[in-house]
Amino acid sequence: MKRLASLLLISFFSLSAQAQLDLGIRAGAGLSKANISDVQSAVSSIQSIEDAGRELSFHAGGYIKIGLPLVFLQAEAIFNQLSQTATVDAGGGDIRDIELDMSRIDIPILVGTKLGPLRAMLGPVYSANLSDLSGKIGSDIEAGTWGYQLGVGIEISRLIIDLRYEGAFSPWASSLIVNNVSGATINTDLRSSQIMLCLGFELF
Repeated sequence: MKRLASLLLISFFSLSAQAQLDLGIRAGAGLSKANISDVQSAVSSIQSIEDAGRELSFHAGGYIKIGLPLVFLQAEAIFNQLSQTATVDAGGGDIRDIELDMSRIDIPILVGTKLGPLRAMLGPVYSANLSDLSGKIGSDIEAGTWGYQLGVGIEISRLIIDLRYEGAFSPWASSLIVNNVSGATINTDLRSSQIMLCLGFELF
């Protein structure tokens, strides 16, 4: 038992000695959309509710990266501004767009690997919602949600360029309000997804 503990301690300190710690900043743009599913409407005039096409989003923040011999760990704190729209057919040719723009803090924890300048990564992301969408959704927005990111990129000297996809494990709201339609609080599953182009720069 003592020998095993000694081997584990030696392995830990050996990896720690080989680990490289990098701090940097990250910013970029993306294409976001509100994904709408499981629509349950009790209002006969509502014909359909759909997510609109992807819209431009922006993000910026910082990261810390721990490089190990075979993998790296990258934790980030990112301010994210998402533009999203729901399109509602209220019947009789009445087509409405409901803006669901959101601000949030994203905290991805990514595990990745490198082959030369190429890199690939995936991991969970926690999103702390900052927006007040009262009047557009039928109940309070979730304070935080869990999702995931996966992507590929290149790393040249201090510069990192990633292309990522972000999806959601859970909805951030479960109902949508259609203004000026009597009783039109529609139960639905509202989630967000993004395609993101990320530019990072290692500070030290």
